[in-house]
Amino acid sequence: MTDLSQKLSAYLDGELDPTEAEAIEARIASDPDVQAELDALMEADAMAQEQFAAMLDDPVPFNLAQQIKATPIPERPVAANTPSRPIWGTLAASLVVFALGGVGGYVVKGQTTPPTQTAGWLAAVADYHGVYASQGRHLVEVGADEADHIETWLGNTVGASFTIPDLTEFGLTFEGGRLLVANGKPVAQLMYRQPDGTVIALCLQRSNKDPNAPVEFREQTINGFDFVSWSADGADYVVIGPMGEPELDAIAASAALEI
Repeated sequence: MTDLSQKLSAYLDGELDPTEAEAIEARIASDPDVQAELDALMEADAMAQEQFAAMLDDPVPFNLAQQIKATPIPERPVAANTPSRPIWGTLAASLVVFALGGVGGYVVKGQTTPPTQTAGWLAAVADYHGVYASQGRHLVEVGADEADHIETWLGNTVGASFTIPDLTEFGLTFEGGRLLVANGKPVAQLMYRQPDGTVIALCLQRSNKDPNAPVEFREQTINGFDFVSWSADGADYVVIGPMGEPELDAIAASAALEI
């Protein structure tokens, strides 16, 4: 790991002093390569969380639990006036803490992870969506009646051309678009609304990833919203909706084909 990678990792963990943190933030804002490395670190961290959470779905094997319970632990002196605690109770408590994901910021599968533990730009998208999804008249900056302008304006600003997907088969009406900023980079946000008023957004940001890499869809929950994200053709994409939205993966798959 390079010195920069170590600094970025320490920055994500909140281990830098204010002066060092400001210096790293300045480099992130001014150097796309540093921003890309930060995004990669955050995505790797988020993937590790998902793998860890998946492990928590598996019960502790009965034989292992029995072995732990039966393993003798050397006695150690107990300080005067200190209440003793059964050894098995201590071990059981430890297992409970592990099973609940109480390790360095990791949580049970399905629960929200802290913003600093989420994958790069998606945390910012979640924050924006939490604000704009509740808007009525001011949901978008440019309305759907200017679709051609939205494609040109946001495509040029983001640096990734796209076509607005038609998602009417899912009962979604395109409302328009707006410009966001995540990790110092512009993000195009396309807003759709269901008949009941629920807002689904499709966001895209220019990517430094290999445009020829296989397309993989990733599902995760951040700040109370469900995400389906993928990368293709030099851009990162994500569809975001309320937690538990049943068709979000199908919407993302359809959007990926059209955009």
